[in-house]
Amino acid sequence: MKLNDEQFNKALEIFQEFGPRMRIPVHQRWQEAFPDVAPNDMPEWETIFGEIEEFAYGVAEQVRDNGLDEGIAVHRIAERFPRLSDDRVKHTYNQARYFAMK
Repeated sequence: MKLNDEQFNKALEIFQEFGPRMRIPVHQRWQEAFPDVAPNDMPEWETIFGEIEEFAYGVAEQVRDNGLDEGIAVHRIAERFPRLSDDRVKHTYNQARYFAMK
């Protein structure tokens, strides 16, 4: 199943969930949200979303180390991943910043 941008952002939101639902395997959570999706599509999603988080973590580390302005970091994420909504870009950056500060 090819995801439209709204579905893509929803799938990433599910991938990034914290709290009690995080204990449920992401493939199961995706299947609940997207019942028409073939399970063999999900590993590709996992790869793409992992790349998004890895990139965001890299820019968050640069902000942490005073090598990059926070606004520029958010812009870089949005530019690199244009399918992300503004809210998802901000959430992704904030989550990456949280982990970079640990």
